[in-house]
Amino acid sequence: MKGSISAIVATSAIVFAVPAAANVILNGSFEGGAFTGGSSLAQQIVPPDSTTISDWTFSGDPQARPTWYENGFDNNLQQIALTAHTGNFAVNLADGSVRNVSVSQTFPTLPFQEYQVSYWVGNYSANIGPAPILVNITDGTSNTILLSEAPATDAPSGTWVRFASNFIGDGTSSTITFTENSGLTYVGLDDVSVTSVPEPSTWAMMLLGFAGLGYAGYRASRKNVALAA
Repeated sequence: MKGSISAIVATSAIVFAVPAAANVILNGSFEGGAFTGGSSLAQQIVPPDSTTISDWTFSGDPQARPTWYENGFDNNLQQIALTAHTGNFAVNLADGSVRNVSVSQTFPTLPFQEYQVSYWVGNYSANIGPAPILVNITDGTSNTILLSEAPATDAPSGTWVRFASNFIGDGTSSTITFTENSGLTYVGLDDVSVTSVPEPSTWAMMLLGFAGLGYAGYRASRKNVALAA
């Protein structure tokens, strides 16, 4: 019986030792940077800008005014209290007019590795409709490997919706770009992550672990039956 218990413990270690995939996006929650909004709790960003928020570059119409905001910031047009999905800061890509605004970051990838991109889009009921963000991932030669739209439905202020898509790495780096040009007052973006999807060999290892647990339990039950007899 002692040997069976040891086998169960050892096999359990195999099953649950699979590490969580690391996020290759830097500053995905937009907490880092040189925030100088002062008492207004908002920092206007004028494209092109690659210094205000660490690791992110803003581009698009130079007259666009996306904002990097802190919890409690009241939007000047609608006077709504904005709250980040997590932490203290988030980005509002909309500026109340139909201007193209983009924020992007280049991150490392492995060829033929599957990844999942995850992000949260914020909306509020005064938008009277979806808050769309176009998501584009390109490889090192600017070929598009993922193109999707995240149309968060209208909802009360502070409501966030998660979107996720999978893609295959095509080279040693990729660039993710979020674009907004809906003309809305507020389209929030927060908690961006890109993580690798477990390879088949990892799943095979986990299945092998579960099979080992079943076999150890089977041996233990047979031994107990034999002792009872």
